[in-house]
Amino acid sequence: MAARLLFHPDAAAPSGKNAPTAPGSTDQSQNRTEEPQMVDTTSPVRDVHTVAYTVAELNRLVSREIAGRYRELASTLCDNAAFLIANDTVPARVKQQRSRAYLDIAMQLHQLADGEIRGAELGQVAR
Repeated sequence: MAARLLFHPDAAAPSGKNAPTAPGSTDQSQNRTEEPQMVDTTSPVRDVHTVAYTVAELNRLVSREIAGRYRELASTLCDNAAFLIANDTVPARVKQQRSRAYLDIAMQLHQLADGEIRGAELGQVAR
């Protein structure tokens, strides 16, 4: 199969935006202060804002993230089990064994996630 490329007659026209300018030409700016500055020098200096967490707050944040990852993995395993059950090319015995294993592990991951959150709420990390 052949591919045809169509070009518009104006497609190759130079834009002029990158046209070279020689030193002393009228196109080149003589006064560099008129060009926009990269850094705004007129605004007041902003104070650096830092956030300080207590150990308990940091543990809660980390535990929430870990629990979320456990739940994502459990959801993926449940999706895999559903796909496996719907797949007609896999023998029934294999479907049953694998889907049961996926769902068991997903349930355990949900329990780990719940334990992680409970431990963080009590002020301790569940490990």
